[in-house]
Amino acid sequence: MAIITSPPRTVSDIKTHSGRSSRDHQVYRDYFQVGALELERWRRTREREVASSRINSIDKRIAEIDKEKELLLTSATTACERLYYTEKPRPTENKKSAGLRIKY
Repeated sequence: MAIITSPPRTVSDIKTHSGRSSRDHQVYRDYFQVGALELERWRRTREREVASSRINSIDKRIAEIDKEKELLLTSATTACERLYYTEKPRPTENKKSAGLRIKY
């Protein structure tokens, strides 16, 4: 049996062409990156539009809540005024309270 003199090969020993070419003559990478940036800008613009429409709908609902609240408070105020601030007939003076009556 022969003795192995070189160490076993690993993934790092695989020869590739990666990193050998210069970036100067690969202009397509720049165009690809510009396209990716344009897509991201479009997505962010749509996201901003959706968020602003959501904010507008929330603002409208808050205004509706304020209107409903004012209506309920005014109706409650008028109801309280009718119940508590109108003149009630006073009991006659002849009627005396019986107080506490205890029978032995």
